[in-house]
Parts: sequence; C-alpha cells; structure tokens
Amino acid sequence: QIAVSYLPELDGGGMTFGQQYLGVIREKLGRVGHVFEFCAGPGFIGFSLLANGLCDRLTLADVNPKAIDAVKHTIRENHLEDRVSVYQSDCLDQIPATEKWDLIVSNPPHWDGTDDEYKASIRLVDPGWVIHKRFYRDVQKFMNPGASIIFQESAHATKADDFAPMIKENGLDLVDVFAVTSVAANRKRGAPSWLAKKVRDLAHRTMLPVEKLLMVPGVEKALKDND
Repeated sequence: QIAVSYLPELDGGGMTFGQQYLGVIREKLGRVGHVFEFCAGPGFIGFSLLANGLCDRLTLADVNPKAIDAVKHTIRENHLEDRVSVYQSDCLDQIPATEKWDLIVSNPPHWDGTDDEYKASIRLVDPGWVIHKRFYRDVQKFMNPGASIIFQESAHATKADDFAPMIKENGLDLVDVFAVTSVAANRKRGAPSWLAKKVRDLAHRTMLPVEKLLMVPGVEKALKDND
C-alpha cells in the first residue's frame, strides 16, 4: 500500500482516468524497471504502478513546487526513499543526465490555449503545445534502449495528428494510438473558444477527487493535506 498525499487542486485526473494506466501497462508491457512520470502532480499514476508491482523504481517531475512538496511527503510517509526520486523541473530542464528510464507516462496538460489560460490552469493548458514540443525534443537522452512513452491525452481536446509531427521530427516512432474508454469525441477545429472552455470545464468538474478512493483492489489511498 502507498498512501498518496495531495491537495485537490493538484490532481489533473491521475486519481480517476489516470488509473486506466494499470490495465494498459499490464496488457502492453508488463513489469518494467524504471518508470518516469512527467507532469506528475502528486504522482497518482506513478505511485499506482509502483504499488501494483508494475515497476521497480519510480522518478517523478513537475514544475509546480506544491506538487513536489506533496510527492516528497508521500515518499517520506511510505519510506520509499530507496525506490522513488522527484525533481522540480521546467519540462526536463532540471533533470540530471544520469536519469535513465524504461517507461515514461504522463497525463500532461492537454488543451491548447493562451498564455493567460495556462497561468490560470497549468494542469490543463499547453499553449501552442510548447510543453509537448520541449518534452519530445529532450526526452531521448533519458531513455534506455527499447524504452516506451505512453501519454494519456484528452480525446475532447486533441487527436494523434497534433503530436505525430513533433514525435517524428525528434527521431521517435509513433507505434500505437489506442483508446481506453468507449467515448472518444475530438474537439472540432475552429470551434469557438468559449465552447471549448465549457467542454474543458465540464470534463474536469465531473472528475473531482473524492475524500477516499479505492485506487485498485485492496489498495486504499488515504487523502492527506500537504504538510
């Protein structure tokens, strides 16, 4: 069991739809050595993979210092210092070159908005896809041979064509695109910004954290405010 410490405003969906990673990793990869969670927030995805025996080691990174404090609290409370490391990093800029990963996961900001929208909601908005572009530009040097990247993007906001060019131009292969739910509705290009905002807000209001969540069978994640 791993009790994950977090503040409600830090959760971008890792507590809810981010848990679909468990089935995906079991089916497509099985157990891996070292997992990295990018834009980790409180680390719901990474800690779930670790708690369920799907990785041996875990590294997490986020730009938000409150998220880093929450992850550090989780590490201390669960005595995970020998298996988990965390970095406060603007994209991958502050991560040491000694880090090497077998699997990279993330539920990154997945709405293309303005700079002002990003400042108001760094969990959700990636203006001009600059965060994604920087990630794909820099990630190869951290990947072990045969490593995989699996990002969970919102079908309400994106389609594979948004990211395929930046993946290809950085020497990576787009191997597969798959849906893990039965609902997939891509936002129409050219839709009014007010409509896109309403869809975005609705999608995340329906996935607010609850006071206690049984993340996976037999593993209860206690909620704790960040110290």
